[in-house]
Amino acid sequence: MWQGLKRIFFGDKTRFESSRNAFRLSDEGIYPEAIHRPGEAPLCWSWESVCEFGLSVHQAIYPDPWFGDYMEAEWFFTLENGEGPQRLFFDIDYFSMEALPAILPEKLPGFDSLALEEGWREYRAGPRNYEGAGQWIAWRKQGFIWPPASEQSNE
Repeated sequence: MWQGLKRIFFGDKTRFESSRNAFRLSDEGIYPEAIHRPGEAPLCWSWESVCEFGLSVHQAIYPDPWFGDYMEAEWFFTLENGEGPQRLFFDIDYFSMEALPAILPEKLPGFDSLALEEGWREYRAGPRNYEGAGQWIAWRKQGFIWPPASEQSNE
């Protein structure tokens, strides 16, 4: 809902200006612009450090003040770093299902856009589609398991 109001007041041009979501994809990897400090070499996560790419549909953490609870969606990369895997979530409006960057299937062999289409349908079913919650993985590195074994409970 907040994103809808932002679009009404500021237009679509704001969708790429959020520092939380700013990154670029290149042949070398993923460059998160929000972490880059002027005067330093830019941080880059190589494609080899990518463990997953997918779509997450979930209930918003903060309810809308006028309409209450609703569902939202985010794209994500799971990246390997020195402390274990971490997820980099970014706005669903960063790119659309119809215009996924061509570099994703190039760099992530076996990329499954059909898995994303299923999640996209659940997201587009509406903001009250609570049964549509889930994660759809388009690509996972062979042998990678989320959550890491150290975070799984021993039940």
